[in-house]
Amino acid sequence: MEKVSMRIIKCDLCKKKIKGEPITAGVGFFPRTELCEKCGAPILNFLKKHKFIELKKIKKK
Repeated sequence: MEKVSMRIIKCDLCKKKIKGEPITAGVGFFPRTELCEKCGAPILNFLKKHKFIELKKIKKK
């Protein structure tokens, strides 16, 4: 019988279960954190404002 494992991801700030893909933030040797969209929005806004990142849409097949 095959084992099935399900990974439940919770936001590292608010501890709510994340639906879909988490926002992962981390730099260099620092530990990475997984955030929900609400908690990750300020980080994404800062990075977009200072042109550190460009967001790309992923096409679903």
